[in-house]
Amino acid sequence: MSASPSPSPDAAPRRDRVVRLTVAASVGAKVVSIACTLAQVPLALHALGPEAYGLWITLMGLMIMLNFVDFGLGVGMQKAMAAAFGREDPPQMRRAFYSGVLTLGGLALVILALGVPAALLFDWGRWLKIHDDTLRPLAGPALAITVSAFALGLPFNAAPRLAMAAQRGWLQAGWIAMGSIASLLVVALAAWAHWGFLAFLALTTLLPALQGAGLWLHLRHKLGWKGWPVKFLPFREWRTLAGDSLLFAVPQLGLAFVQAAPPLALTFAAGPVAATAFNLLQRLFSPVTQGQIMYLTPLWPAMTEAHVRGDATWVRRAFLQSLLVSLACIVGLMFLTWQSGRLLQWWVGDAALPAIGPLAWLTCGWFAAQVAWQPLMYLLVGLGRLYLLATWSVMGLGLSLAGMLTAVALHQGAAGVIGGALIGLAVGGLPGLFLAALRALSPARTRDRSP
Repeated sequence: MSASPSPSPDAAPRRDRVVRLTVAASVGAKVVSIACTLAQVPLALHALGPEAYGLWITLMGLMIMLNFVDFGLGVGMQKAMAAAFGREDPPQMRRAFYSGVLTLGGLALVILALGVPAALLFDWGRWLKIHDDTLRPLAGPALAITVSAFALGLPFNAAPRLAMAAQRGWLQAGWIAMGSIASLLVVALAAWAHWGFLAFLALTTLLPALQGAGLWLHLRHKLGWKGWPVKFLPFREWRTLAGDSLLFAVPQLGLAFVQAAPPLALTFAAGPVAATAFNLLQRLFSPVTQGQIMYLTPLWPAMTEAHVRGDATWVRRAFLQSLLVSLACIVGLMFLTWQSGRLLQWWVGDAALPAIGPLAWLTCGWFAAQVAWQPLMYLLVGLGRLYLLATWSVMGLGLSLAGMLTAVALHQGAAGVIGGALIGLAVGGLPGLFLAALRALSPARTRDRSP
């Protein structure tokens, strides 16, 4: 393996330009996405009805959660590719990418073989407390469609990782914008043509796979990756990548559960209408939470590259900026919660608006805790401190998930589910992650350039 290059006076300004360009492109893509969502939600809600809409967003939440269940391989790939980019080693980046794609493909086959029979063999309509006699028998086939669409798209999840590792995140932003427009067109067509629930679900869940495939072909052209057959990592290097991935697998899996589990837990606790109420608040808050992610996503591979080059000053400066951005996001969440009644009434109207009540401020706290969590996690991933991240994430995310499950078991309703999740995340993980971040930024630690 080639030695780490020394800090270059041109690297930091170039890195800053790339981060700014990616953030600007991501903001543009998010503006398109938000506009499409604002138009899409009323169409879907009125076309499907509150209960079918709640089932749809529950299954979409499950698909989002499954996208994280790759045993940390996506993060391991991105870390390896970003380090290769910092060492100016394109062949190593290509080997890491295709080795990861091959492994993701094998994982997708396993999930498909286990998930589809499980979806079709059980009475999911009863377990999800679906009251509509027409909708209830469709729950199993709908779950099978969701699992199949996820398995098809899982290998293409490597494409966004490659875009960020190669510091070409603006290309990913363009494909996100096109995917949002396509999703709106599908929902509008489904509402106009009165499609059945399963057809509606199939097309909306297949769009992410098509988006990932398009991004991969675009990146392959831009990076000049021509010729076949492709080369893979030697077993020793693949084992290192897998080891890093498994260290991140537990916090990644836990974060996936706590981010995507509320609609499922709310559906089990109070029915799909409660999941609809939560989803409306989630979408109302999404410009703020997604704005933070847009800022942080290009930052951590840039941190990895800076760390490989020994540029500790840039890493510290970037982390401080990420904390200030996160604080501004929390203030934005509080403002939206204060005005949530008016905004939701204007957005979806009285006829389709479920009761929100005290769920609004609890949901605000839930997302504020996640906002505070993110910059700490991204720093530890960027500096390769995966052991510290895994240790504190297991505690915080495990307690959060336990809080949700306890509320469901004790029939505490929607407020109990979100309140239990919030307490576990805020008390169990945040203090330890903050101390771990300070430890990783100490001068003795930042002098270690191991990625």
